[in-house]
Amino acid sequence: MKNKFVLMGIAAIIISLIFGGIAYQQLVSENMDEVYLNLAYSTLCLSIAVYVWHIKDEKQKHKSES
Repeated sequence: MKNKFVLMGIAAIIISLIFGGIAYQQLVSENMDEVYLNLAYSTLCLSIAVYVWHIKDEKQKHKSES
């Protein structure tokens, strides 16, 4: 179960890096609307990764208390 959360967190970080790369490419071509959109998606994926790892830690803590 905890491996599933780790893999989901890593996948979210990889997707976030992809959106960050797209945002950089759009920045170079000076398309600022696309830059902000891709930065928002990147931030969303990073926050999902942090939340998934938080859930993993809470489940692990809950198992150790039982």
